Amino acid sequence: MLIIILFSLITFLFVVVTPIYLNKNKNIRPTKNIFSSFVDNDHGYPWSLDRKRIQSYKKALENRKKVAKKK
Repeated sequence: MLIIILFSLITFLFVVVTPIYLNKNKNIRPTKNIFSSFVDNDHGYPWSLDRKRIQSYKKALENRKKVAKKK
């Protein structure tokens, strides 16, 4: 019986109270997903099937080597 009451309170909190709080708080800014930033910065891999991704990988690797030599 206690477990049912506990789960009911938790459900009430997330179904009723949280949306009201989020609706009142207008300063919510969504953050960028970590996976999206990974996809945006991905250049491919040597084992990629697409030639463009392989060329992009080689170009990025050459750029990294140039930057490493400058340091």
